[in-house]
Amino acid sequence: MLTTLASYRLVTSNLERTLSNTAKQAQVARNTSYYLENISKVKTVDDFISDTRLFKYAMKAFGLEEMDYAKAFMRKVLESDLNDSASFVNKLADKRYLEFAKAFRFTPSGGVQPGVVTAQDSASEDATIGLYSQARTRKGESAASEATYYGNRIGNITSVDQLLSDERLFKFALTAHGIDASIASASAIRDVLTSDLDDPESAANRLGVAYKNLAAAFSFEADGSVAPGGSAQTSQQSSKTMLRYYEATSTDASPAGAAFKADYFNQLMASVTNVDDLVDNMFLRDFVATAAGLNPILTSAATMRDILVSDLSDPDSAANKSVAYKAVAAAFNFNTDGSLDDGVPALDPDQAEALKTLFNKYYDGDAVRTEKLDIQYYQNAIWGVSHVDSLLNDSKLYKFVLSSYGIDPGEVSKSKIKMVLLSDPQNVTSYANLLRDPRFTALASAFNFDADGFPQGVKQVQTANAAKNTVALYNAKIGARESDRKLGKAESQYYAETILTVSSVDDLLNNQRLKAYVVKAYGLSNVSDGTLRSILTSDPLDGRSFANKSNNEAYKSLAADFNFNADGTVARLPVDVAQDRADILRTRALYYRQQVEEDAGNENEGVRLALYFERKVSSITSAYSILADKALLKVAQTALWLPESMSLMDIDRQAELINKRLKIEDLKDPAKLSKFIARFAAAWELNNPANATSQASVLFQPLNVSLGLDILTNLQSLKLGGA
Repeated sequence: MLTTLASYRLVTSNLERTLSNTAKQAQVARNTSYYLENISKVKTVDDFISDTRLFKYAMKAFGLEEMDYAKAFMRKVLESDLNDSASFVNKLADKRYLEFAKAFRFTPSGGVQPGVVTAQDSASEDATIGLYSQARTRKGESAASEATYYGNRIGNITSVDQLLSDERLFKFALTAHGIDASIASASAIRDVLTSDLDDPESAANRLGVAYKNLAAAFSFEADGSVAPGGSAQTSQQSSKTMLRYYEATSTDASPAGAAFKADYFNQLMASVTNVDDLVDNMFLRDFVATAAGLNPILTSAATMRDILVSDLSDPDSAANKSVAYKAVAAAFNFNTDGSLDDGVPALDPDQAEALKTLFNKYYDGDAVRTEKLDIQYYQNAIWGVSHVDSLLNDSKLYKFVLSSYGIDPGEVSKSKIKMVLLSDPQNVTSYANLLRDPRFTALASAFNFDADGFPQGVKQVQTANAAKNTVALYNAKIGARESDRKLGKAESQYYAETILTVSSVDDLLNNQRLKAYVVKAYGLSNVSDGTLRSILTSDPLDGRSFANKSNNEAYKSLAADFNFNADGTVARLPVDVAQDRADILRTRALYYRQQVEEDAGNENEGVRLALYFERKVSSITSAYSILADKALLKVAQTALWLPESMSLMDIDRQAELINKRLKIEDLKDPAKLSKFIARFAAAWELNNPANATSQASVLFQPLNVSLGLDILTNLQSLKLGGA
């Protein structure tokens, strides 16, 4: 028969294999399968406690098997408010109960915590807002592309029919003049473009201002041709049409729109001979007012004239009232009477560039202010969306979302958008994916609606408990030097602030600082990115997954603490469940370990005690930690040759006795821990001859008596160790 130490080392020398073999035991496998299949169905404490197989599995996992008969007591444990230091479970001396309660998501009312459901998680919200901020630029670039096409083609148009046959030119011209090209009749537009504007009964005059302006923008003859030597539009008409297009598509405040305005300004300025030519032209006046930081709508021609003809050497002149006014005035060459000297342009190239710089500083002020208000509205409103219809029926919210993803509300129906929002972006046959339009798949991916239109759980790379576990693992590997501790604290702070921004496995692996933290925490310094990806995308509940087949506990722990889908994207957190995935896996792992210890105890209780001590040693922070756990105390008393009668002493005196014979910090050193367990094993052998009946089994056996709730509470509230 093997000695206690030899048996202990046989189990721990390849603990992963031992655990794997234990998991394959028929009864263990059946119990585990039942737990995994049914724990998600639990919605109340009563559901849990009334399912004997579930309840006993969990109780055994947390070393509370001897209390599985005390259901009223355990109900009080599970319904305790963990954040209330005065709650029932927090007042119990045995912290196994607190650990048990923490592994579940029950509320004081006996239900389960609802979890966080939202129409959009924070990462997707930030992405949507970012896209909205970029939308003005994107729309401007699109408008510039259309304007370039128009400018390149319009000079080649020699008849009205040629214009009408070019769909892009036709749409551009009509959009510029506020006419919906999708419903406009080509024959009616032909009549407009060939109208005699001097004839009040002509088509252009009868249809209204927009059509009259459209006709005035072209130079077609009555038969639709272009006069010999002429063109469909003059250079001025073409430029004005393009300006109107930017304005009609609300892209005039985009960078592309601003660039066009600057070019158009310089084009018009070539014909300016005095200040009145400028201030009497609304476009020129508005451009200069914007460059001066003024609101063009509120700035009169007289005000603008006073600034432009100011004597800059006169401190009381209009231009000297502000730095911006002075800079604008300096960009022109007008005399104080508004004239220009012979041969002197209104502004030279350098002045034109300086004015353009001033314009670019202020041109989008209103647009930026409006964007900020829109974003603030979105941030406040999106969290109140309780159903997809709430989003669709809020016109401001709806427009914001579609604009962010480059979708024109006028081009799609709300019913189509609803079907997109209800689509599963992970399903290749979903409605959004079948549209074969990246805008719609991106839109579907940005929201969390289920098939019925209700918000789902958020996409989150780690639960709070899993993140705490990662940090704890990292901290356990930090050196003892103050510099190491300081650096470790900074890295942990960075991890806590950054990890929830991760949206995919690639995000994590590409962030070298985060990756280094994770690798150190789980002891995987020599593992490649490819292997890390395989681990992180493993399903910890699938025995055939990469992490589980590896039979590497570090791999399994890493996979359990992160929440990635098989494709590397972040998965949604479940809601309305009694346990999240990490706690289910922890419960299963603890059950396996308990079974290993129980099997060992069937042969030798000393081995079970040694295994238990080795498992719990990380939780020992002082002698009082040992005194609070009867099994740990038994190991300490045996190894240190302390009499059981010490439990009759004052608790502080007991702690003093332990501290005299054991340095608690030595237990953190694997080599010293190994020596301590060897010391225990030797003492155990002496105290428990092979043929003697073990007395230690009482430490792990269920009670054979039925005690009332009050008595149980009083017993569990006592500090173990005899105080």
